[in-house]
Amino acid sequence: MRYKMKKTRTFLALNNTHCIRLLMIAFVVVCAFSSAVAEDWPTYMHDNARSGVTAESLLLDELDESWVYASPAPPQIAWDGGAPWDAYRSSNASAFELTPQRDFDFVFFVTVVGQSLYFGSSVTDSVHCLDTRTGRQKWFFTTNGPVRYPPAYDDDKLYFGSDDGYVYCISARDGSLVWKYSPSGDTRLIGNNNSLIPMWPVRTGTAVLDGKVYFAASLVNWQRSYLCSVDAKTGSVSGAGLYSVSGGITPMGAILASQTNLYLLQGRLPPYSFNRATGAVLGTIGDRGQSGCYALLTPDSRFVRGNAKFHEAGYELAEHNTDSKDHIATHPNGRRLVVSGNTAYLLTKTSLSAIRRSNGSLRWSVPCDCPYVLILAGDVLFAGGTNKVIAYSTTNGNGLWRRAVNGRARGLAAADGRLFVSTDTGSIHMFGRDNLQADLDKNDDVSLLNISMLPKDHLRGADRKNAH
Repeated sequence: MRYKMKKTRTFLALNNTHCIRLLMIAFVVVCAFSSAVAEDWPTYMHDNARSGVTAESLLLDELDESWVYASPAPPQIAWDGGAPWDAYRSSNASAFELTPQRDFDFVFFVTVVGQSLYFGSSVTDSVHCLDTRTGRQKWFFTTNGPVRYPPAYDDDKLYFGSDDGYVYCISARDGSLVWKYSPSGDTRLIGNNNSLIPMWPVRTGTAVLDGKVYFAASLVNWQRSYLCSVDAKTGSVSGAGLYSVSGGITPMGAILASQTNLYLLQGRLPPYSFNRATGAVLGTIGDRGQSGCYALLTPDSRFVRGNAKFHEAGYELAEHNTDSKDHIATHPNGRRLVVSGNTAYLLTKTSLSAIRRSNGSLRWSVPCDCPYVLILAGDVLFAGGTNKVIAYSTTNGNGLWRRAVNGRARGLAAADGRLFVSTDTGSIHMFGRDNLQADLDKNDDVSLLNISMLPKDHLRGADRKNAH
C-alpha cells in the first residue's frame, strides 16, 4: 500500500498559522532531503583503483542493524587456505604454513547504487539485487558457475564474471540479459569445487572504464590465459582499444585499472601490469614469492600489493612506483591500507596507524583487533574483525562506534547513508535507518513498508526466505 500527498485547494483554506507551520515543515524536509543525497559504491572497493575510500559520511548514531541477508551456506571459496609448506625454500629449512595468498572470495562483496544492493554468490551461482532499505530481494540472475565478485555498475548496466567462463552484461533495473561473452570458445568442462566449469573461469571481477569492460580468464599456468577489453554496450572485441590477448599467467583477484594501465594479481605469483590500450605486457611488480590477491592504486601513483612475504610466514604490504615499478616502501605486518591526501591508514593484526605520506612519520597508532578489511567513509575509518566491526576517528584513532556481526567481517561498503558488512558465514548486515528522507521518490510517494520498523531477525534464514 502506498500513500501519496494530494495537492488540493484545501491548503488555501488554512489560516496563516497553519500555512507557516506547513511551510516550516516543508523547508525542514527539503533540507533533510538535500543533506541525505548519498554517494554510490559502484564496484568492488568503490572504484577501479580498489581504494576503499568514499566521500560518503555516515551518521554513527543511526547505524544500528536493520536487516541481515543470510545465505543458505557460506561462500564456496575457490582455493582453501595457505599452502602447508614453501616449495621454494631449502629442504633443510624449518617448515611452516604459508600466508594465504588466494583469499579473494571469502565473503559476498557488494556494490550499492541508489537503493539497490548487488552481490555475486558462489552458493547460488547468481547475482542478487536487494533493496537497501528492507533487504528484500528485487530480482536475481543465474549463471552456470560461481560468481566471486560483485558486479560493476555503469550506465544502468551491471558487468560481472562467472566461473562458467563468461562475462555478463545485464540490466541493473530488472536483471535481464543484455549480452555475454567468453574468450576461449572451448565448451569442455572439468570438475572443480563440486561444479563443472571450463579451464578459463573469470575470477578477476570486472573494471569498466571509458565504455570498455576489462577482465581476465584463467585457472592454471600450463594453459593459456586471456586478458580482454570488450565494448560495454555490445560485448564485442572488435574496434579501437578492444582485444582478447592470451598469455601464460594465472590471474585471480580483482583487476585494477588506471588511465594507462591494467593490473592483474596471481595469488602465489607476483602481479603483472599491462598497457590498457593494447593489452601488451609491461612486466611484473615485485619478485617471486612477493604476491597475494590484495592490491590498490593510490592517488600518489603507487601500486600497493600484499599480503605474502618472501619465503617467510606472516604478512606485509609493499608499495611500488606505477611507472618504474621501483620498490618505494614496505609495511611489515601490514594487511590493509587506505590513502587519503597526505595520510595512509595502515591496518595490521593488532593495530591501526596513521602515517604521513610525505615523510613516513607516524601521526598516531592505536590497538585494533579488526585485521580483515579497512575502508574510509568521510572522516571515519571502518575496520572489520571477528564477529564485529569498529569505527575509528581519522583525527586521533579514537574508537567511535562498534557493532556485532555474525562471522569474520571481510567486506565493507558505505553508501546510501548506510553501512553494509559482509562476513564469511555468507551474511550481509545492513546498519542504518530503514528509511531516510532521500527514500522519498520523485512523486513524493511514501511506502508504508519503507517507514515501518523491521525486526532485527527479519531476514535471517534460508536464501529462499529472502525472496520478495
